[in-house]
Order: sequence, then structure tokens, then C-alpha cells
Amino acid sequence: MKYHLNKDSIKIVFIRPPCHLWPLLNESDNFLMPLSFPSLSAYLKREMQGVSVKIIDCLPLKIGYKSLQKMIADEKPDVVGVGDCLPYIYEGLKTLKLAKKINPDVITIVGGHFHSHMIDYSLNNHPEIDFIVRYEGEKYLKDLLEALRNGYDLSNVKSIAYRDNGKNIETELGTLIKNLDSLPIPDYDAMPVEKYAPFGKLFPKAITIQASRGCPMNCEYCSWSAQEGEHKLINGKTHLIPSRRTKSVDRVMEEIDILYKKFGIRYFFWVDGTWNYDTEWLDALCSEIIKKKYKLGWWAFVRADLLLEQEKQGVLEKMVYAGLKHILIGGERCTEADMKFIGKAGLNGLETYEVTHLLKKKYPGVFRQGTFITGIRTETKKSMAQLGAYVRKTAFDFVAFHPIMPYPGTPLWEKANKEGWIEVNDFSKYDMFHPIISSKDLSREEIASLNNKLHKDFVKKRPTGYLKGLFSRVKIRRTLHIWFLFTITRLLLRDMYLAFKGEKKLEGFAAINQLWKPKWYND
Repeated sequence: MKYHLNKDSIKIVFIRPPCHLWPLLNESDNFLMPLSFPSLSAYLKREMQGVSVKIIDCLPLKIGYKSLQKMIADEKPDVVGVGDCLPYIYEGLKTLKLAKKINPDVITIVGGHFHSHMIDYSLNNHPEIDFIVRYEGEKYLKDLLEALRNGYDLSNVKSIAYRDNGKNIETELGTLIKNLDSLPIPDYDAMPVEKYAPFGKLFPKAITIQASRGCPMNCEYCSWSAQEGEHKLINGKTHLIPSRRTKSVDRVMEEIDILYKKFGIRYFFWVDGTWNYDTEWLDALCSEIIKKKYKLGWWAFVRADLLLEQEKQGVLEKMVYAGLKHILIGGERCTEADMKFIGKAGLNGLETYEVTHLLKKKYPGVFRQGTFITGIRTETKKSMAQLGAYVRKTAFDFVAFHPIMPYPGTPLWEKANKEGWIEVNDFSKYDMFHPIISSKDLSREEIASLNNKLHKDFVKKRPTGYLKGLFSRVKIRRTLHIWFLFTITRLLLRDMYLAFKGEKKLEGFAAINQLWKPKWYND
């Protein structure tokens, strides 16, 4: 197929489509800003002449598919781009079909973790896709648009995939942007900044911000590293090389200054895979924030073992003073053997136990959230009960147990495919709720049932801990405990009501594991 873009002007529309919502979050907390789109917008505007970019984020604006169709028709874009996390890829593809229906000549481009790794699946099954820009998008999306504009040979554009005469073409992989300071400030003006989490409980009026890309760890299941790490073609096969690149403290402070002063943002959601990886860097950042006397709150993904080291060096205390309010620790498992299986060799769960009790005693103003992985290949009823008992001895405020997900591009995905473990090919189910693989001893249904029991037991077998949270003097802890109680009660009542009406069977606590369609989804 011949593709053509006007040499003088190109209109690009990036779209995050209407999506189903996570039921344990309120609707406002589902609306974190997708940082990829303003990052791409800023880069294209700086590097290209005659390009205009519009971003349509349907979630905070509550734009359903009927309204989205009209907006696409009114905008008359030359290019439509989507990039979705795995459970939402079908809604992204639905959006491209809509764009092609309105204008068959529109050029459609997808990016993100799933399509970067699943080229043949994406191109063979979805004719609505014209191009895939793989992994890190800024430079190679720009190169693709320039090639289309000037009629250059597409095979010379790195890190893309497309069809040519019925054959799927993967071009040579490009290199990562090593100096993240060389990138422009994300195009926050293109986003409805005031609409993100206005009534949020987990993320109150929060905006996403990123200090680093990638992670040097080798966790078997991590899609973060699979997207932001380095990729090299060796003997005809793409290999992941975990890596991490960091912006300078000055550059991050420049972004914080803009968000704080221009947009009035007081709460940041750090979208870094391991936010506390570099202690020296964190120490310098906190010093700058404290020097400016900014009153901030932070939400961050952290490692427990690193927090313990940072406590010894006096940096954790500084982090809390500078704004650390809410942490999420991937505790994952509680034995050294299990940790080794998932790529966290050298850890055994003791670090997570120690740091949660440290935080509870010394930093009660920090909300402690944890996630744990179930359904690994060696899982048994005994090992799940052991994990539950261990978690209840920690000092987490809230925990989630997630069946292990073999995300495309991860070492676990490669292993699971090779061994024939994968039992679910509907990628909308890769949502951290539905088991995708069974263990040697447990079926997926048994894993799901035991998973629900772990969630119930975390509250039922430590009721005083939850009651203390409900009446805590610390506002964030009290607010979130009340919110989780309200949400779980609402979910259970909704499930009973729909079952009574005959619209579904009674699922009880398992109903928490279903994504909900918002009322405005089709409007």
C-alpha cells in the first residue's frame, strides 16, 4: 500500500480510548495522565516543521465512542496513534478501526509494550494497523513521519514494523536515548491537567512524572523492563538487556517547577520502575525540594532492601520530609527459592517484613501498600497459605495478591511459550486478576479461588489492624482505609443486586476481579 503525508503540514492525533475501569479505584483514580503522549508531542513539535499534535484522552474527559467518532471526523487527522497497556489493547484497536472507517487513507500507528513485542500477531490479525513503532518512541516515530512525508525508503527507518506486499517487515532496532536531559519537557499544555484524579483517594489530584527509564533488575515477569530496556537482535532473535537511564536532578526539578508553579500540582505519581534505585540521586533531589520549601506528596514504586539501606544513610528520613506519602513495594514472595524463580535471587521476604515495621514505627505518615505474586509454577495450597500467613505478619496497610502474568517480551513469556504453560490467549484477561497459567499442582480456577481467600484473610484474620486504620490520626491512612471499606462493600452489594436480578451469577468477593464499563463508555 502507498502511504502519503503532506510535505507542508501533518496533523497527528494521539488517542487514549474509552476503557473499562479498575473496580477497587474510584473513577477519578483511574485517570492518571499517560505520560507517553505529551512526551511524544513535545519531541515532534521540537524536531519537525509543519506538524500539529492533538491528544484526546477519553478517560478524564469521559468521552465515549460515539463522541470520539465525531471528534476524529472533525479533526480530520493525517495520522492516528494509540499505545495501550495490555488489558486495553483491544480498545486501542477498536479506535483505529473507527479512524479507518471515517477515513480509509488515515495512517494508523501503534506503540507500547504489547505491539513492540507481538509484531506478527498485531500485523496478521489487525489490518487496521499500518505501522508499529517499537519500544522507545520519540526518535523513530519522528523518523517514520519524515520518511512518509518525503517518500524515503521505509526499510531504512529503525525500530518500526509494517507490511510490504503481504510480508511483515521488521527493521533494524535503533538505540536508546542515553541522555534523557536532551528530551524536551513533556507537552503538559496539550493535556487536561486539571482533570486528572480531581476526586482521587489513592492519587489526589496527582500527575505522573518520570525521573528514569528502564530498570537494571532481572525480574522474570516485568513488562516495565521489557519496554524501556535495551533490545538487540542476536542471531535473528530480539534479546532484552535490562538497563536504566536517569535524568539529572536539575532536569527533574525543572519539570517539578513547571508542574508546581504553572499547574498548581501538589501530588506526584512517579512512573519509575524502581524509584529509589539511586540513593545519591534521591538525596540530591530531596535537598532541592526541601530548599525550595515545596509542599508535596509523592506516590512511588520502591524496593524494600534499598529503603533499608537508605534508612541507614539518613536518606529515607529526608525522602519522607520532602514528600514521600505512599509507597508500593513488590514483596512478591516469602522464600528464597520462590524469589529466585521469579528473578529476584538473593531476597527472601525478610527485607519487606523489616521495612514495613520500620515505616509503621518511625514514619506512620507513609501509607504502606504491597503486592504479591501467586500461581507460580511451583505453587501449592500449602505455599499459598504460607504466603498469606507471612503477609499478615508484615505491617502493610493494604495488599493485593496477583496471579503471575507472562507478559509478552519478558523472560517468563519466552519460558511459558516454550514449555506450553500459557492457557489463555485473550489478552484482555492479562489484567493481574485472571490466572493465565496453572501451576504443577493447581488449576487456574483453584489459583483464582485461593487468591480471593488470601485477600479476605488479610482483613478477616487481622481485624484490629484494619480497625486501627479506620480510626488512624494520620489522614491518608484513615482516608484510604475508609475508602477501601466503602469500595469493597459497594462491590459486594452490586454483585448481590445483579445476581438477584438474574443478570449474573453470585460471585461474592471474586467480583472484585472484574473490570467495569463506565456509564459513558459508548456515549
